[in-house]
Amino acid sequence: SLQTFAGNMNADSVMHHKLLHSVRARFVRFVPLGWNPSGKIGMRVEVYGCSYKSDVADFDGRSSLLYRFNQKLMSTLKDVISLKFKSMQGDGVLFHGEGQRGDHITLELQKGRLALHLNLDDSKPRLSSSPPSATLGSLLDDQHWHSVLIERVGKQVNFSVDKHTQHFRTKGEADALDIDYELSFGGIPVPGKPGTFLKKNFHGCIENLYYNGVNIIDLAKRRKHQIYTVGNVTFSCSEPQIVPITFVNSSSSYLLLPGTPQIDGLSVSFQFRTWNKDGLLLSTELSEGSGTLLLSLEGGTVRLMIQKMTERTAEILTGNSLNDGLWHSVSINARRDRITLSLDNDAVSPAQDTTRVQIYSGNSYYFGGCPDNLTDSQCLNPIKAFQGCMRLIFIDNQPKDLISVQQGSLGNFSDLHIDLCSIKDRCLPNYCEHGGSCSQSWTTFYCNCSNTGYTGATCHNSLYEQSCEVYRHQGNTAGFFYIDSDGSGPLGPLQVYCNITEDKIWTSVQHNNTELTHVRGTDPEKPYTMALDYGGSMEQLEAMIDGSEHCEQEVAYHCRRSRLLNTPDGTPFTWWIGRSNERHPYWGGAPPGVQQCECGLDESCLDIRHFCNCDADKDEWTNDTGFLSFKDHLPVTQIVITDTNRSNSEAAWRIGPLRCYGDRHFWNAVSFYTEASYLHFPTFHAEFSADISFFFKTTALSGVFLENLGIKDFIRLEISSPSEITFAIDVGNGPVELIVHSPSLLNDNQWHYIRAERNLKETSLQVDSLPRMTRETSEEGHFRLQLNSQLFVG
Repeated sequence: SLQTFAGNMNADSVMHHKLLHSVRARFVRFVPLGWNPSGKIGMRVEVYGCSYKSDVADFDGRSSLLYRFNQKLMSTLKDVISLKFKSMQGDGVLFHGEGQRGDHITLELQKGRLALHLNLDDSKPRLSSSPPSATLGSLLDDQHWHSVLIERVGKQVNFSVDKHTQHFRTKGEADALDIDYELSFGGIPVPGKPGTFLKKNFHGCIENLYYNGVNIIDLAKRRKHQIYTVGNVTFSCSEPQIVPITFVNSSSSYLLLPGTPQIDGLSVSFQFRTWNKDGLLLSTELSEGSGTLLLSLEGGTVRLMIQKMTERTAEILTGNSLNDGLWHSVSINARRDRITLSLDNDAVSPAQDTTRVQIYSGNSYYFGGCPDNLTDSQCLNPIKAFQGCMRLIFIDNQPKDLISVQQGSLGNFSDLHIDLCSIKDRCLPNYCEHGGSCSQSWTTFYCNCSNTGYTGATCHNSLYEQSCEVYRHQGNTAGFFYIDSDGSGPLGPLQVYCNITEDKIWTSVQHNNTELTHVRGTDPEKPYTMALDYGGSMEQLEAMIDGSEHCEQEVAYHCRRSRLLNTPDGTPFTWWIGRSNERHPYWGGAPPGVQQCECGLDESCLDIRHFCNCDADKDEWTNDTGFLSFKDHLPVTQIVITDTNRSNSEAAWRIGPLRCYGDRHFWNAVSFYTEASYLHFPTFHAEFSADISFFFKTTALSGVFLENLGIKDFIRLEISSPSEITFAIDVGNGPVELIVHSPSLLNDNQWHYIRAERNLKETSLQVDSLPRMTRETSEEGHFRLQLNSQLFVG
């Protein structure tokens, strides 16, 4: 939010500006707009905080607070639970409550994410076996404060962590949450066994913990009788003096720490976290000629190798998928010919037939990578340097002070962030579209689009064409095809039959009941109803219908003493339901709003007093058959029949497939005859991905196809010379320009195709079947194109 503040007009007075509302921010930026022209430039600004109430509890991983109810059972229809927490542990229960009949609520950290289990159904299994109702957040074990809010009304739940909110509906019959006796915060104590807990306890700090308006920590501080403390809970937040470091660069980052040389044996331990599958963790030249020790991450597995000259004297492989972004502890111990590698406290030794190796510690330990100026024996890096974080580095059982490294009094380093683990989760939120699965490395994310029906860097582009019309133009013959009516939009592909043999190209969608169906024994109290399923969503069908020039469905009603619409002015005995769930009392061949059949419009019905053949109510079989073609009412989703319960009364119905022809998106062209002619549309709103495609033909030397401007951002597509197409875009980090050069002239008055796309991974431009031009999207800038003018075309 921008605000202009007037400063002082002399050398020493102070100007106070009080904000109307408090502002929460990580950064505040001040931009000087003007100053005293006769004086010198100077500025001093002070920012004052506002009063903030803080009640904090520190849990040591073996403690909890129990909030005991005044009655045996607490039954609530509505709950609001809010708190802030910070922790260095990726797992631990923040709170838990359960009832004897099976209701329970649990909030716990699982691998650095928050999982909420909530069950209002008495018969459901207990906590251990059921998956969480919702999971939010990532890397929440970063020792920063995170805010949590849970709001429940009946079965509707809003679960918020920091800025992300997930809405879900709980399963179960009841609307009330029934909790017996107590809620526990920080762990789940086992009744009757003091000091033992069902799951791993929370280890960290909780601030401003409110349960339905009750300040739990305030009650605990004041030692109120409702709160029972298990273990050691203190009311100030202890800050563990743990200094993480980040290895920023995959080619030049390293940390050098000294060791004690010539000790018989070796001891090194540390913790690491990364998204990369490969990287050097540690390299050290052992003394007394005992070789080089190499610890690396290869394909997500830790590999320890001791290499003497050209031969490997020992090798241990352990762990898998260690590039999961979580902290992993690793330690190497070598004593008396025996070497042990421990990963997350599980020890592994080399296979039995390995030759026994005598190891003597070296004096230089290189973590994460090697400096450029060293030989292979001093620091060996067969794969790329490590990108990720490390902490708690111990050499010879002594902790290493990384702040001393930063100050230059211990070891050496290059390209490190010290006292910061700058890991990011690039898959939260998931920018892979259409259900694509996200994976990541330290610097970028990747989308796996298999089985989605989409392709491209972010699964944005449909594998399928938008209509049968396009398939025909590609030279296809009749058959079953998938069409994606909204292209890269949110709707998925729909399977249709393309009948390409006729003059018109018909698109046909079958439903689940195309046979002639007989009906008996129905009346208005006991109606016959049949719902039709087209194998796709109503949104998919509507998009296909709306994009077509004409659609129709044949409906046939065969009758013997069974009236159809009860014309001329009775209540209809049969009707059908269309796309908007509305009843329609007109039949095939008649327009909407007219309660008639086709023969009523032609005046050719069996009985001219009625507007449908079946309404004559004859003892002989007859029928009313025709096409429904009012697009806004199609497709037919249900038929209801109510007049087959009299003696000798019977009906049979058939509704044909939905058939459409003509693609309104494909056959639409516009001509620009003067340099001053253009079309304008509302501002182009591009979310994380945007694509533009069209055909053009021209004889002009150059010209702008389309342009949309913002204050700084813009997007423009143009033919910049007879053989060049230029796509220029700025998303807050400077203009990016892609140019495709064509070997032949593009202003030859023939149709040419252009497709431009920008997503979080890349910007691309395709012209006809020439090689696609792409540029990786830069990390800087913002995600969305911020445009504010109209979109000009032509």
